[in-house]
Amino acid sequence: MIVSKLSEDIECVNIYPLGDVHIGSAEFSQGLFDKWMKMVSEDVNGYVVIIGDMIDNGLKNSKTNVYEATMRPRDQKEWLRKALSPIKYKILGACRGNHEIRSILESDNCPLYDVMSKLDLEDLYRENMAFLKINLGRKNKERQFSYTMVLAHGGSRGKVTKFGYAIDGMDVMVTGHTHSPESNFPTKIIMDTKNEVVKLQDYAHIVVPSFAEFGGYALRGMYIPQSNKIPIIRLGGEKKEVSIIWV
Repeated sequence: MIVSKLSEDIECVNIYPLGDVHIGSAEFSQGLFDKWMKMVSEDVNGYVVIIGDMIDNGLKNSKTNVYEATMRPRDQKEWLRKALSPIKYKILGACRGNHEIRSILESDNCPLYDVMSKLDLEDLYRENMAFLKINLGRKNKERQFSYTMVLAHGGSRGKVTKFGYAIDGMDVMVTGHTHSPESNFPTKIIMDTKNEVVKLQDYAHIVVPSFAEFGGYALRGMYIPQSNKIPIIRLGGEKKEVSIIWV
């Protein structure tokens, strides 16, 4: 588990999940990424979690048309390192996506791990799923408020929804992959034997948007256009509270 202990004086923090950026793709939106970066940089209490497919990483044996790429894979990796360098102190955790796995299958090398290593953040990288604990604010004289977050690149919508019920004690789950942004609060039935009650408990599930403009592969495949609104996960420091904002 990755543990981050933030200040007791923080009233709330804003988590900006980042994934499905596809740097190097012909459809990559530089404008949208610049907007996201400006929001994170100017937010004093803003932090970042990464869920993979950061670079498009078109290889010879992948489905991606490498002739449409705007930069070679090694340049995509260096571009990402430079982009994240000014906000590296805001990154709380990262896991890889299927586009990074392309390199692992070919050469046992993960480009996202390389980027995290160059940023001296390799201890915050996880291969398949990251489990985070974030402490902030002041619950009482001895304890802070604690939030648990699960990061995974994910797969089909149905599979991800079912898997969420397999994890107990989770406050927030962040996934991507589908390029279909959404947020909801699934609810579980909890048998609390300590207090001898049965209660309902929910968790927040956020599916991040893609940073790709509509066209190319999506248009050829007749995929329905999706919103590029940016999600912000707000964690309370004065009381335990999770809220989702889309901007």
